[in-house]
Amino acid sequence: MKPDAPSRRARAGARSRDTVPDRDAVERVFGVVSRYFGLLSQPTRLMILYSVCHEEKSVSRIVAETAATQTNVSRHLALLHQAGMVNRRRVGATVYYQVADPHFVEICRALCMRIAGRMEAGGRLHRDLLHFAAAR
Repeated sequence: MKPDAPSRRARAGARSRDTVPDRDAVERVFGVVSRYFGLLSQPTRLMILYSVCHEEKSVSRIVAETAATQTNVSRHLALLHQAGMVNRRRVGATVYYQVADPHFVEICRALCMRIAGRMEAGGRLHRDLLHFAAAR
């Protein structure tokens, strides 16, 4: 062994320090990701996001498209806005919402494609989800 070459143990220790992330930082990131996906665990929120993924819409239009009550839609929109998933803008008395992050839409589309692919082929829901996933 060369006198100036690091030992096998020293090389392994250096590699593990370089590749093992800070546990606290990882836990913080996973916590945020978990809360983010937790928002998607409610079907009404998914319907709302589906409604606004292509274009900005008013609350009344979102209510009509989701067939949920205005109170329910407004409550979910407030949560989605607070989490940064949707942006809102007010024009007079009307509030409009749109998806805040286009990458988020791509994640949802990819997931819908995956799920639709596992569902019964040829069914209407399968076609609808594939249509949503293919839209850009």
